[in-house]
Amino acid sequence: MKLGIVGLGRSGKTTIFNALTRRTGESAPPGGQVVPVLGVVPVPDHRVDWLSQLYQPQKTTHAQVTYMDLQGMPGMAESKQEYMSLLLNHMRPMDAFLMVVRNFQDPVLGKPAPARDYRDLADELIIADLATVEKRIEKLSMEQKRGRKVPESEKQMLQACLDLLNQEKPLRCEPGLAGAPELRGFTLLSAKPLLVVSNNADEDDQLPEIGVEEGEILVLRGQLEMEMAQLSESEAQAFREDFGIRESALTRVIQSSFALLKLATFLTVGDDEVKAWTIPRNLPAQEAAGAVHSDIQRGFIRAEVVAFEDLRRAGDHNAARKLGLVRLEGKTYPVQDGDVINFRFNV
Repeated sequence: MKLGIVGLGRSGKTTIFNALTRRTGESAPPGGQVVPVLGVVPVPDHRVDWLSQLYQPQKTTHAQVTYMDLQGMPGMAESKQEYMSLLLNHMRPMDAFLMVVRNFQDPVLGKPAPARDYRDLADELIIADLATVEKRIEKLSMEQKRGRKVPESEKQMLQACLDLLNQEKPLRCEPGLAGAPELRGFTLLSAKPLLVVSNNADEDDQLPEIGVEEGEILVLRGQLEMEMAQLSESEAQAFREDFGIRESALTRVIQSSFALLKLATFLTVGDDEVKAWTIPRNLPAQEAAGAVHSDIQRGFIRAEVVAFEDLRRAGDHNAARKLGLVRLEGKTYPVQDGDVINFRFNV
């Protein structure tokens, strides 16, 4: 799972990036160059921790999420064209966007206007997609005039995109269109799932009116979260209690991201490794096996499955088996979040 962090100048997007990745301070890339910075973070998961204690494996591997922040980027107010050019170059491969909007008083920009900032950046994504779609439609029309055959389904999809974008609506408003295989290669920006983060002042936990279209929204107190991310877990927990924060920024963002992208986690266990795997929700068992290894998918026979909560209540695998909680599933079984799976295969 890869999330690109975007936001206008002075929105605090790098502060949010630091809070999520436990980094410190604002970056200052040498020579005034824009630098894409990646932060790879293990996904907190009590199930992985419990299984690791049970099996005492040689290695424990949590699922991972990658965040990208473009550091040293000019503010959009300074150079909107340059901002979008950089965004297009670096953010297209991301699975989703985490859009940071300022909701705190700034000494330079003054009072916050989160709804306006969201709209400004959302409009720029729509404009960028319009340019991509119009260019492709024009190319297809030229090929038709030359007597070449063009894929009709692609042309219809592009026209549907154009109609929606001309209404100033992001493509994610139409999930069937946003996820169409014919359009995957275009990596259209407004089609990507969107998580909007209202970056609030330290004492403010209220969600402002933003008017997000087909996306999730949550409140983070970025500066506070970044400071807490540098503390030990026990110190951070005490800090969070003082400010009425139940969970860390990382936990809340990851939970929202999994829901947004319709992802699930299954687990594999053994003496060598306990590992969490991230897959699309309800993925058939044989395809889920391919996340572990292509040979397992190719030689798939059965999946031996027990739900994590059943395993935890039983105490261990043998006890779960005696209670009839371990079952054999076939190729088409839709893997559920928290399934503990042993794949049987023969290559």
